[in-house]
Amino acid sequence: MTRIEHKIWNVQRGGFTGSGEAMDVNIDTLEPAERLRVAGDRFLKGPIPWSWVADAAALPGQALLVGLCIWRLAGVKKSRTVFFGNSDLKPLGIDRAAKSRALLALEQARLIKIIRQHGRFPTITLLRADRLRNL
Repeated sequence: MTRIEHKIWNVQRGGFTGSGEAMDVNIDTLEPAERLRVAGDRFLKGPIPWSWVADAAALPGQALLVGLCIWRLAGVKKSRTVFFGNSDLKPLGIDRAAKSRALLALEQARLIKIIRQHGRFPTITLLRADRLRNL
């Protein structure tokens, strides 16, 4: 057995801090923690307003999944406005027709703004959930 200090998460500091308490642990039975993120894997970057997620979840079809894909692209590009192709939707089994229906639903719910140009992918702007509440 090995004596270690018990640590707790400190929200203000954004990290662990010592609690001053000691605890005994058998280090031979500890397993290494799995990596949370695999290099090169896609990820969803937040924060995403929960009210936005809840509003999108109430929409029909694949609107929530399409909306989360838009948020993913916005996080990667570090911009609320993105070009939205079809490649991100293929792993989720969402075809072009379902994408179009979902975008229309998100736009009608005023969660996104769409600029359409014939022959090009749409330009999507995420709208802020707090601003929508005041409209």
